[in-house]
Amino acid sequence: MERVFIVLSVVGIVYVAFVIFLSSGKKETNDLLRKQLTFENFRHRLESEKLQILLNNAGIPSASGNINFFRYGAAGLYLILQLAVGYIRKEQPTATDFIIPAVIIMATSSAKFAPLGALLRKVHTNKISKKDGELISFLKLYENNRMKKRGHTEFSSFCAQVASHSKYIRQDLYELSQRSIDEGVEKGIDWFCNQFPANHPFIADVRSIMLATESMSADDDAISYLNNQSKIIGKISADQYERKMGNIGSVATLITLTPAMATFLMIVVLSLLYVMIIKNQYSTVGL
Repeated sequence: MERVFIVLSVVGIVYVAFVIFLSSGKKETNDLLRKQLTFENFRHRLESEKLQILLNNAGIPSASGNINFFRYGAAGLYLILQLAVGYIRKEQPTATDFIIPAVIIMATSSAKFAPLGALLRKVHTNKISKKDGELISFLKLYENNRMKKRGHTEFSSFCAQVASHSKYIRQDLYELSQRSIDEGVEKGIDWFCNQFPANHPFIADVRSIMLATESMSADDDAISYLNNQSKIIGKISADQYERKMGNIGSVATLITLTPAMATFLMIVVLSLLYVMIIKNQYSTVGL
């Protein structure tokens, strides 16, 4: 109990000293210090641009400062509690007391090898894949709409209709619908395509197909052009399917190989145990 009271006394003395320090200074200095010691200011100092980009790409509405606050807070709290408990129990600090907080900080960092960083990148990759899938669906629906011989839906109205059934490109399609009315279809399509990365695998084809089709006033010319571009649209869809199945295939292969590897390791372990049993029996007979 003596060490418990020592720890509580130290905490109380530090708190009292801090309060006295704040109350004894000038008002302007104290106000400035209080503003600097707020949670918002502390959280702002912990913000990370790299982590914030990963959070935004993954669609997680949280600030990087909050994540880092909980990261360092959990690691620091664990270390303080371990040291305080060890001091009360009269135990020397061990390497584990320092390794675990370091592991917490490393595991929750934005690095590629860290679990949190890898998870955020995986979520971002899945989001991109689903967004590309909706873009291909939009292109196919656009093709079907313009291929109608009895008239087609106007471009802005068509985008608004498709947006209501989309999830990942919904806001972009609504904005495209509005921009095509205010600024023109050509500028609206340019803006929409610019929302995707410059190295996107097929956004350039989407841009050229829609711009060329919308520039044709005659429906027969647009239908003839889309018939010629149907192979390109089909190839875009096939390539996206192959990329999706490739990702699924790697995971499926890992899941399939896991039982085989476990069986192989079990056979090896059983073989070693059998050899050890035979060896012990021969040793007993020899004695």
